[in-house]
Amino acid sequence: MHKITYRLTVLFGLSLLVAGCGKSPEPSRIMPAKTKASLDVAYDEKNYRVDEKAKVQIGNASYYASCMSGRRTASGEACNLRRYTAAHRSLPFGTMIRVTMLQNGKSVIVKVNDRGPYGRSRVVDLSPAAAGKIGLIRAGVAKVKVEKLTQL
Repeated sequence: MHKITYRLTVLFGLSLLVAGCGKSPEPSRIMPAKTKASLDVAYDEKNYRVDEKAKVQIGNASYYASCMSGRRTASGEACNLRRYTAAHRSLPFGTMIRVTMLQNGKSVIVKVNDRGPYGRSRVVDLSPAAAGKIGLIRAGVAKVKVEKLTQL
């Protein structure tokens, strides 16, 4: 009886070893390696102007949690916490907006690529990169002004 148990154990161990030497995951699931410079996307304010027809929103903003990283956003893009992106309830995907923190006057230009925020008092959720640029990380939630932009 011990010989059979020993042989099954050895066979199981060998099968695990062989399985570990198998193919890597399919390439479509692996994100290509990029340099840090290509991931930190800041939008140049010189290329945009405020859309005079659009309504300016004032309300609270927060930022995405790190658990969003790599997941698909509502627009279909992969969530990248280093890009300057935002979630907005109604603006079309791809819309550029300027978010200004009213407490310190700092602003950032972000691209809407997701839906949300789901907190009633909030008007926008920012990526951690965008939130860090305006000083929102420390505050967590802050009052902001959101302006829709158009490209020059």
